[in-house]
Amino acid sequence: MKILLILIFTPIILIGQNKESYLPIEIGKEKTLTWYKDKYVESFTDSTEIGGEKYYLYSQKFKNKSMDMYIRISNDTVYHWNDVKKEHQVFFGINPKVGETIGIGTILEVEAKLKTPKGKLKDLLVIQMNYSNGMSDKRYYQKGFGLVAVKNNKGLICYYVPD
Repeated sequence: MKILLILIFTPIILIGQNKESYLPIEIGKEKTLTWYKDKYVESFTDSTEIGGEKYYLYSQKFKNKSMDMYIRISNDTVYHWNDVKKEHQVFFGINPKVGETIGIGTILEVEAKLKTPKGKLKDLLVIQMNYSNGMSDKRYYQKGFGLVAVKNNKGLICYYVPD
């Protein structure tokens, strides 16, 4: 008796990181999050070389617009390409050393928990982001999954919506 085995592959590619990263770059993998009263789909969609470094296109697709940013990770530091200044900029760190500031992010907590309307999240890395316009927020990252929630002075403004 012969058995025919057919495998179907989806175009998800894990790039140079293990699944234990707080910001895994997986081309083709999408997840849905809320943003205030809207929802958006977040994904890494492509890669390119910029200024001698390999960057990945991070895309946030809302109903009526799309926001894109080029990101790379080196030694647990997240960089983004500033297209206006034409330079690599440190964005934040994802190595859980509480109190450490890298770029515009400070590690506040490791192994945090957070309750959202879609359930409880645990084992989270919490990063306080302080932007040049004076605004700030707390970003919650889960190992192997990436961003799962955002809180600002108004409360929970973004959270992961499971499929």
